[in-house]
Amino acid sequence: MEIWISRALRFGVVLAAVVILLGLLVYLAGGPASGGPTSVHQVLHSSETSVKPGGIIRGAVGGDSIALIQVGVLALILTPITRVAMSIVLFSSQRDGVFVLITSIVLAILVLGLIGVV
Repeated sequence: MEIWISRALRFGVVLAAVVILLGLLVYLAGGPASGGPTSVHQVLHSSETSVKPGGIIRGAVGGDSIALIQVGVLALILTPITRVAMSIVLFSSQRDGVFVLITSIVLAILVLGLIGVV
C-alpha cells in the first residue's frame, strides 16, 4: 500500500505539471483572450476568472488556457488529499484505530478547507 501511495503522489505531481505546462503552451500560442487578463495581477483579481471547480472544468474543456492552468493547480492540491485518503485505507488495513481517527480528522479539515468552509 505504501508503494501505491508513493506512486499516487508521483502521478499527481507529474499530471499537474503536464496540465499546467499544457495550459501555458496554449496561452503562449494563442495569447490572452480579447478583453481577458494580460497579467497575473489581473488574473487573480478578475471577476471573470472562475474559481469554482465546475467553471474551471468547463473552461478547460473549452480550451481556455487560464482554466487549464487552474486544473493543473487543482490536481496539485488534490494530490496530498489523495495521499491522506489512501493513508486511512492503509491504517484501516493495519487495524490502527487511533491513526484512522486522526487521519480522518485531517482529511475532513483538508476537504473543508478546499471547499471554503474552514
